[in-house]
Amino acid sequence: MDVEDAGFGPEGAFAGMSASAPAGDPRVSRNDGKSDVEVASSSVFGGSASVNAGTSRTEAALGTSSAGEESPGAPRPSNNAVGVDAQATPKRRGWIFSLSYYQQFFDVDTEDVKKRIANVFTAPHRGDFLDAVDGNPDLYVPFWGCATLVFFTAIGSAWGKYSIHKSKGWDFDARTVSLSAVLVYGYVFIFSLICHLTLTCYAGVENLRIIDVWCLYGYSILVFVPVCILATVPVELFRWIFTGACAALSTLFLMSNIRKRVSASTKGKAFGISFVSFIGAAHFAFALLLKLFFFQYYYGE
Repeated sequence: MDVEDAGFGPEGAFAGMSASAPAGDPRVSRNDGKSDVEVASSSVFGGSASVNAGTSRTEAALGTSSAGEESPGAPRPSNNAVGVDAQATPKRRGWIFSLSYYQQFFDVDTEDVKKRIANVFTAPHRGDFLDAVDGNPDLYVPFWGCATLVFFTAIGSAWGKYSIHKSKGWDFDARTVSLSAVLVYGYVFIFSLICHLTLTCYAGVENLRIIDVWCLYGYSILVFVPVCILATVPVELFRWIFTGACAALSTLFLMSNIRKRVSASTKGKAFGISFVSFIGAAHFAFALLLKLFFFQYYYGE
């Protein structure tokens, strides 16, 4: 029988048995630390290609060899693709009626809130608040800012009455909480929604979202929190002066930011001036209602 026909030749089925373990090959030595299974695998199946096939394919895909060297001709991973995947951190979104959808609107930290509040008090005339939020307006301050103003309004009103009419004792009317909540939340969320619909549906302003408007109004009312504290001073002239100063500061902040967005209106300059004036008048009216409903004290009986 011919040797090659029996499968023992260089092209036979058992060619690896004779070619894979030459004399002096250290892989068949029992002192090299390898087990009998590894030696058998490397001798019977023609080397370690079968055992390390998965590793070899992985190394070939990455363009490296087992020794850490790059394989010539192997595809290299794109550094740009890796950098984009590492840096891209999209916001979590979900169904509009799920909590995960609204989580993105509260994605701010303490430093962000401090900077935005400082913008209201120190630079109300610049009109760059919506640009400073860097496309990430929040509902954290609009929600909790309104709650804070409602709380201080109710407490400040009761304390102011007590400081003037001490003979009547402490009298807290719980209706002031519900009345101030309707006034504050209605103004910040409902009135601003009407203004937004007017700008988008009638004036054709496209660079203003409802979340931007709510964020703007929510931060603007923070100016009235000190009013609730100092309005307890039993001097009527001082209360009016301080309330008017805070209202002017808050109105300037609101008008300067709205004016910058209304400038893109398709209705022209006349509409822009009229609408911004209306926004300012409505904000002063809100401050006046806050003063007359909760901090207008009467002396005597």
